[in-house]
Amino acid sequence: MGDMINKSRIAKNAIFLYIRMFAIMLVTLYTSRVVLNALGVEDYGVYNVVAGAVTLFGFMNSAMSMATQRFFNFYMAKNDNELLCRVFSMSLNLHIIIAVIVAVIAETFCLWLLNTQLNIPADRIDVARYVFHFAVISFCISVIQVPYNAVIVAHEKMDVYALISIVEVLLKLGVAYMLTVMSMDKLILYGILLAGVSLLIFFAYFSADRYFFKESRYRLLWDTNLFKEIAGFSGWNIFGQVSQVATTQGVNMVANVFCGVIVNASMGITNQVNGAMAQFTNNFQAAFRPQIIKSYSVGNIKSMQELVYQSSKFSFFLLYAISVPILFNIDFILDLWLGVVPEYSAVFCKLLIWYSYMETMGMPLVISIMATGRNRNYQLIVSVAIALNLVLSYLFLFKGFSPEVIFYVKISIAFFVLAIRLWFAKKQVNFSSFLFGTKVIRPVILVIVCVSCVQYWFSSFVPTLLMRISLTIILEIVLISSIWLLGVTKSEKQSVLSKVVLKIKR
Repeated sequence: MGDMINKSRIAKNAIFLYIRMFAIMLVTLYTSRVVLNALGVEDYGVYNVVAGAVTLFGFMNSAMSMATQRFFNFYMAKNDNELLCRVFSMSLNLHIIIAVIVAVIAETFCLWLLNTQLNIPADRIDVARYVFHFAVISFCISVIQVPYNAVIVAHEKMDVYALISIVEVLLKLGVAYMLTVMSMDKLILYGILLAGVSLLIFFAYFSADRYFFKESRYRLLWDTNLFKEIAGFSGWNIFGQVSQVATTQGVNMVANVFCGVIVNASMGITNQVNGAMAQFTNNFQAAFRPQIIKSYSVGNIKSMQELVYQSSKFSFFLLYAISVPILFNIDFILDLWLGVVPEYSAVFCKLLIWYSYMETMGMPLVISIMATGRNRNYQLIVSVAIALNLVLSYLFLFKGFSPEVIFYVKISIAFFVLAIRLWFAKKQVNFSSFLFGTKVIRPVILVIVCVSCVQYWFSSFVPTLLMRISLTIILEIVLISSIWLLGVTKSEKQSVLSKVVLKIKR
């Protein structure tokens, strides 16, 4: 009965998260076009590289966010409300400290980086400084917001989380509209308005937590033992997030040095496309994450393993089903979406999507490893592997390779990182490499081969708009059929069919 309750909760949360995702995706894609057209390609590239200078130290916030959610989920399963209250108060203390540290470092080191190292047009450097200061404010607000967000996710109150997220993206749509009607410098205005949105969303999370959850009422306290526990876990996550920064913002800056802001604009568009698609799998995995950690907390390892297998496989299929039509029509989509398409955008999008496939399959393994609280060795090894992205990208660009080499490096290293994650999952939570291969990798490969053959055949056509739509529909039918026939087990099919029949009877 408990297992059924958990699965029902996962399904319910996934529905709320998908409603959130669809709203965010539609509005974000439209907003990106409006912002790109309002700012222009050059200013859009300037904003991406300036914001990147601020989020260079975002690894501290990301690491603490993972730690906060892990500890909330872990202790919620033990039904200790007093301890939960202490975890929240200590988490908020730590995030305030992090916000201060980030602000100091950003206004010193990152500002120096902006003034002396980044390739920004001379007539926009003063404007870039103003935007930088507002980006620092936005980032610090988002840091302090993390514990409030973590409480909502830990309680699996995804309806509230979805509602606030939709409000946020609508506010950003309003920001895009303001860029088109106001006469002041649009890049400065963009920075000011985004800082205002960050502040409003913080108060939304603050109010929701105060209303629904007693443990989110802050107490002025300091628990040294709890600090050591959270900081010890977070410290190694911080180390791991450094490599992620090297992969994203560090590589973004290297690309800026060798290739200029036009390539940064292309990378910004690529991240928008990939981020919109990643929302599907992120929402799916977010519905699984609390249950995976809680299963480990109460010692139900078998249930946790099965959740990870299912999350890895179906996360991939979900992303694949969304991305294949986009890959097939990428040039047409970018032209329709943006009007003016920055150079390299199409090839960057294709390569980053393939990289995302590997990350999507591996993230449920990471959740299981984080659930144990033993993350030191994992972070050490994975961080070194991921940091190679920055080193190799620099070397290849220095040797004169074209910008897309950055993504070929990312894909190559992603294969290696997936193997490392599987090894640690096997070591720490007794995962079976054989079962992961048969339950996840084997069906994934079968579906990819089947769909790729059809996609390759279709690519030989030179389609009109009507033919393009028809081929895309046929390709999606082939894809879904392949998943059902080759990617889903007999028991999973029976489970789906039984639920469909039950819904029809109701």
